Amino acid sequence: MDQTNPSLSNDEQGDDSDLATVATGATIEEAKLKAIDQLRKIAAYVNEADVDFRVVDEGVKGGFLGMGKRQPRVEAHLRPTGERVDGDLPAAAGVLASFLEDVVGLMGLEVGVESSENADVVSADITGDDLGILIGRHGQTLDALQYLSAIVVNHGRQNRRQVRVDAEGYRRRREGSLKALADRTAQKVARGAAQVTLQPMTAPERKIIHMHLKDHARVQTASEGQEPYRAVVVSPRQSQS
Repeated sequence: MDQTNPSLSNDEQGDDSDLATVATGATIEEAKLKAIDQLRKIAAYVNEADVDFRVVDEGVKGGFLGMGKRQPRVEAHLRPTGERVDGDLPAAAGVLASFLEDVVGLMGLEVGVESSENADVVSADITGDDLGILIGRHGQTLDALQYLSAIVVNHGRQNRRQVRVDAEGYRRRREGSLKALADRTAQKVARGAAQVTLQPMTAPERKIIHMHLKDHARVQTASEGQEPYRAVVVSPRQSQS
């Protein structure tokens, strides 16, 4: 039988650092999953990385008609808060969506926010009517919102992730435009221009140009100038001697 009431040594103080439970299952892995579910009844954001397991009984298959059969049993101890991998924090995607809804709402805009996350990136896409004010000139307002979102989402987390915020697919369209600009400029330089300096761009936009042309056979790129006037320079590729 599972121990369905996890023990908590300092219950009155709400300290879950000594939380432990025991669970059984058809397999050891199933017993571990049951133990995690039981721990989450007390500490909602527990994940497997925050739990130390000890196999108490590997189980016995049993003999004739299952006589003597025992299911595997594991003991699970939740690590102290300071040793957890953000297990006691809410999902990053939810934090991002909530923050964006609050901020954009204060701007008087009615929008929808869809967010998702994986091991590396937390993303959100904002949808709605007339989002030009949210995007800003060359996406500067959207970039500022993304910067603030990254601070909010990663606050207090050991596992810091990249945060991406888009509005009505603006970043995808802008990336396509920048790549087309890079191709046209590369052709111009390859036909004989000494070099071409593009208009000043933000660091993420310059990176798109650099990455798109990094393997080009005839041109190379570099950034010159000081922010906010730093720009990409496309020049003939230097021959390797």
